[in-house]
Amino acid sequence: MRAHRSNIVAQHDSEYGHSVGSGAIDLPLAIAAMRINPESPIPLYEQICSALRNAVVAGDLPPGTSIPTSRELAIAMRVGRNTVVTAYSRLVAEGYLVSNRRRGTQVAKELLGARVFASDMEQAGDSGGQRSVSIGKIEISFRAQHALREPFASNSPGGPFALHAPDPSLFPRNQLGRLLTEEFGRSQAGDGAQAVRRFQAALAAYLRLKRGVCCEPSQIIPVTCIESALDLTARVMIDPGHCVLIEDPALPVARQAFAAAGARVLALPGDASGADPARVSAPPSRLIFVSPSVSFPIGRQMAQDRRLALLEFAQRSGSMIFEADTSWELSYQNERLRALQGSDRCGQVIYFGSMNETLGPYIRASYLVVPPDLVEPFSETARRIGYGPDTFVLAAVARYIEDSQYAVHVRAIRALYGQRMIAFVQALRTHLRKATALEPAGGLHITLLLPDRLDEIAVCRVAAGHGFAVAPLSSFYQTNAQTSGVVLGFGLLPERNIDAIVRRFADLIASPSGNRQTPELERQIA
Repeated sequence: MRAHRSNIVAQHDSEYGHSVGSGAIDLPLAIAAMRINPESPIPLYEQICSALRNAVVAGDLPPGTSIPTSRELAIAMRVGRNTVVTAYSRLVAEGYLVSNRRRGTQVAKELLGARVFASDMEQAGDSGGQRSVSIGKIEISFRAQHALREPFASNSPGGPFALHAPDPSLFPRNQLGRLLTEEFGRSQAGDGAQAVRRFQAALAAYLRLKRGVCCEPSQIIPVTCIESALDLTARVMIDPGHCVLIEDPALPVARQAFAAAGARVLALPGDASGADPARVSAPPSRLIFVSPSVSFPIGRQMAQDRRLALLEFAQRSGSMIFEADTSWELSYQNERLRALQGSDRCGQVIYFGSMNETLGPYIRASYLVVPPDLVEPFSETARRIGYGPDTFVLAAVARYIEDSQYAVHVRAIRALYGQRMIAFVQALRTHLRKATALEPAGGLHITLLLPDRLDEIAVCRVAAGHGFAVAPLSSFYQTNAQTSGVVLGFGLLPERNIDAIVRRFADLIASPSGNRQTPELERQIA
């Protein structure tokens, strides 16, 4: 058996040359894949130099990477040690490697010869005679190009006024962290189905009590965020050519998700009472996207009569409704209307909720409540693509809800955010007297309507240059925005700092030196 194995190794070496064996030495992948040909007229040390040089230039051996000792590499490649020493010495002289008695041999952090050698490789090829072939610019799909052209507001940068950014100091690290640790260490039987069922049961009871959502636990589909919920809904419900109505303004991700699925996305206009189906002149729609609890970015609550009219319109046109109820737990109004899903008697509402504002985006616990007829396709599609959070997270959140700790936590942070919202609106009205701050029904954002002739893009540009994450109001409209404005988040602002931060923001955009194209800023705003 040993003789037979030796014959195979000898045959491999004669055909392909020596390669680095696995052995007991933990070699970098680029070195382990090196091959030399004893039959080549090129000296062995030069072959080793070329292979290491190519790996360094290509980035397979990053700067600072430790290189095997000459003895280790000689054993692994079955060559004499002096051959490796010669190769290392040459690469040190060329500036690719550095040698230190204490640290050994490493890839140089400043590659002096890499740029020259890379240029030579492009012109003459490597020592093996292989040349790189350019295939030209690689084009991505038209659908991806269209999606990437639109701003991705759900991933806005951090800093003052950042959108979709709750305060990390308010996350329940101690209570929920303990549950997460326990569930992570607990051995889950099977595929975690028990944890999913427990989450579904706890959440179904909580939603019925707090939002009037009527559902069986099996109707709850765990997802991570609104992006995954929209993508899942589009996969199950939308075919190319379907018409989708989206309230205007709205989150850009809603338009992006359904447009990417090939839908014809149309604006659903509204007024102070919310999206108005009576103003729709489009063909029958497959799906209607609305945010009745807290619209984005205006922050208004849809009136009850408008909700009933929307349900009647959906029933008459055979449309499904996607109810985005992301900020209902941070509602600051005394009157909290029942969820649209709770008034649905025809099974035409797909309800979305999220705990990312209350528990933090790192938990990534959101959910869909789908009609009974859609449970199987939604569940199976979500399972195949892996939309849901980790099962230990679901188990921990379920326990947090069952022990009533979640309800207590929500009440506490709602009060804190409500105080911040009041202080924020007051500061905006004090320091930006000619602008109009719209007090929201809930959520962590405020829309500021700017005076006439004031360029919202210029305001955002000046603010961004000083670290303020400000979004233009027009970016949330599918049609032309009726007025100029900006959208500001206040989740990251401690109440004690709000007045100073808003004053700084007002000074920036009112300073003629901050924006030379609009020298009248100071006169218009201050």
